[in-house]
Amino acid sequence: MRPTDLLQPEQRRPSKAYLVNELRKAVYTWREEGYPKVTPTTKRLLQFWFEEDHLVEKEFFQFWFCQREAIETLIYVYEVMKKRNFIDIARDFGAGPIQGYDPSYDQYPLYAFKMATGSGKTYVMALSIVWQYFNYKKENKDDYTSKYLLIAGEKNVIYDRLTRDFKDGKIFRELPLIPLEWQEEFDLKVILKEDPIHIIPEAVLFLTNIQQLEQRESKKKEVEQYIDKVMELPEVYNVSDIYQENRIKEVLTTCPNIMILKDEAHHIYSFEKAWKKILLELNKDLVSQYGKGINMELDFSATPKTENGALFPWIIVDFSLKEAIEMNIVKLPLKGLVKGAKEIASKKTVERYRAWIDAGIRRWREYKDKLKPLSKKPVLFFQCPENEEADEIYEYLNSAVPDLKDKVLLIHTNSTGEVKKADLSKAREFAKTIDDPDPEKNPYEAIVSTMMLNEGWDVRNVNVIVGLRSYTSKRKVLPEQVIGRGLRKMFLEEDANVDESINILEVIGPPGLMDILEELETQEGIKFAEFDTGKSLNLTTIYVDENKLDKDIEIPVLSPRILLREFQLEEVEVDKLPPLAIPLENKILEMEYVAVDMLKGMEIIKRKWDLPVPQDSKSVIAYYTDQILKQLKIRGAFSSFYPLVKKYVMEKLFSEKVDLDDPRVLYMLSSPEVQERLTRLFVEAFKNMTFIEMEPEKIYFIKLSDTSPFPSSKMVYPADRCIFNYVPCDNDFELDFAKFLDRAEDVLAFSKIVPKIGFFVEYRDSDGNLKLYYPDFVILTDKNERLIVETKGREDVDVKHKDKRMKLWCEDATKITKSKWIFIRINQEDFEKYRFKSIEELTSTLKDVG
Repeated sequence: MRPTDLLQPEQRRPSKAYLVNELRKAVYTWREEGYPKVTPTTKRLLQFWFEEDHLVEKEFFQFWFCQREAIETLIYVYEVMKKRNFIDIARDFGAGPIQGYDPSYDQYPLYAFKMATGSGKTYVMALSIVWQYFNYKKENKDDYTSKYLLIAGEKNVIYDRLTRDFKDGKIFRELPLIPLEWQEEFDLKVILKEDPIHIIPEAVLFLTNIQQLEQRESKKKEVEQYIDKVMELPEVYNVSDIYQENRIKEVLTTCPNIMILKDEAHHIYSFEKAWKKILLELNKDLVSQYGKGINMELDFSATPKTENGALFPWIIVDFSLKEAIEMNIVKLPLKGLVKGAKEIASKKTVERYRAWIDAGIRRWREYKDKLKPLSKKPVLFFQCPENEEADEIYEYLNSAVPDLKDKVLLIHTNSTGEVKKADLSKAREFAKTIDDPDPEKNPYEAIVSTMMLNEGWDVRNVNVIVGLRSYTSKRKVLPEQVIGRGLRKMFLEEDANVDESINILEVIGPPGLMDILEELETQEGIKFAEFDTGKSLNLTTIYVDENKLDKDIEIPVLSPRILLREFQLEEVEVDKLPPLAIPLENKILEMEYVAVDMLKGMEIIKRKWDLPVPQDSKSVIAYYTDQILKQLKIRGAFSSFYPLVKKYVMEKLFSEKVDLDDPRVLYMLSSPEVQERLTRLFVEAFKNMTFIEMEPEKIYFIKLSDTSPFPSSKMVYPADRCIFNYVPCDNDFELDFAKFLDRAEDVLAFSKIVPKIGFFVEYRDSDGNLKLYYPDFVILTDKNERLIVETKGREDVDVKHKDKRMKLWCEDATKITKSKWIFIRINQEDFEKYRFKSIEELTSTLKDVG
């Protein structure tokens, strides 16, 4: 499965979360119906996020299903169903009796999201903020807000990660979160915990961690004493600017209707801790002073559990680790078998687990060798039962393993899994640079820590985890902590592939570690495959072959022809629409009811009733207007568009001008046929008004030789006429076609067009959405012609739209570059009928056949 595939409720393993199973069904149905009962603003956002194609850093981007389901569920519960407290949600969606929930905490909307490591919780936070922001600006200021508090857990590394994403609004600029036509309206100020706060902006996101909500009088006095010492300096300091520990709490007392988001909520949630009481007191004070408390509170975590291990009752979304693995969102974990290995009876950790330690080092070396052409540096992660064992492993790696000397990071943790203060500084810095292949920025290639190391240290380049745990170990370890450190994918665009060792996480360890993995398998309903650590890696890397630079091809990048634009209502001219002139029949508006005795065959009841027709034409025309705007994908234009539809109904829909209160008119308006004809007329007339077509210009050239190396799990063919070492092929037809191009007598060079090359063309699909099209091959012939080829096994509904757009692109490219560009589509059935010797023969034959 792909990360963007839409899962049906029956495809999923039932959730143990109290609300989730029934909510999944309801949200699925609501999505299938086209998101009814949302604001025009929300409708536009959902359409933009999930129906339009996007580019991020010149690569195709789509939100994953788990991210989509999360924001959809929040919108459904809050905006559609208007469920603002847990008890109300539980009545409609709860599974049996409620357990583990204290009603005294049901003071404001509280929703939790259980999302597996690597599934993009930060994206969902950003989506939630954008949804609230624009509804606040465009719809109403009571239900929505423009003020947000994002709280990280106690670990500074989580705060650091969120800072990188949100500082200066980075995430809102780099991801397709805001429709183009609204981007100038988005003015959200991000204030970090270290930033001074003078004035609270109208739209603001406070980013902090939980410590700022706790009382720390000793710290305050310490800072004030420091200020007294430096006041003689020329600069003038403000105590409130430097002292930030309680500043955020003071600020929140003046921010009614604020939305609170908590990352890694399980680390900061406890009924006994003071911070939850602070929030409840804050809500109470805000309600008392302003009449409006906290807007809502959102909890995000892979393991949203209370301290006794129970799931939060208010979880509304559950995307499991099993689903994340099956949908290729995270690496595929494998259990490594070290054949013949035994745990040695020794007090020395290295001696006791030597077989698994050395196996992990060997596997890491293999990955390092295979990943070198891709400029990736794999990380080896050792997990030890206690800090003392970690010290011993660290010393062994530094002294006895030459290629790891001075390249090992030691992280000590306390009893709760937090990094000890002595290691915090270098650990925080390492978390920022661990995936960087530059040894000057990141000297480390291995980590040694304990199994208790909590979330926040998840990095992409961990390929091998060695977990050292004895059968007799008494220390309780969460199973997800064992593999959680290495789940994030190294190659985001590639599926996990065992045979090619792409996006694989190898977990190696003695039988005591395997027990933990088996516990995780039971919890998640997963079965991890096993592999032999002695088997060599097979990783295919595709790169530019320096001996074939004469096979380079340049592809022009043209500015888009089709652009989205704001719908201009003043351009709508109803008078120019053709009349439908539907006859207004003098129909008898009644129906006859007859009941027949089934034994005697006699009529025993006979009644005549009035036909049910709408009582008010306004509601029918309003429904028509909503349907038209929905299909045109126009937001926020109902009040302006309604009079236009009304005018057409009165003057041109029927064969005569009509009175809207005429019962015959009401009857005809309720006809599905009339509804379909009127809606189709308006949509066809105005569907092009949301786009504008521009003459393209050449921006730059893409050279195949500039493509960076990339891994491939596809079939490959070593073609002589391709600049790359291999041609990656998606199917057997593409493989056969690549072989044909490599022997065709008039082909000088060719290549498969992979996303890494960066070539695509925008087009409008059958539903009118703006999409991106990636054709299959580019070819240079001996006549200096350049061909874009699409190989097609089975036609889909958008083929004709892609063909038309690609032909126009070739016309534009020929005109602008003065080189001849041609587009052809080759169907598999036609290609397999003949044995062609050249591209010229192929194109002429298929042209004659067509």
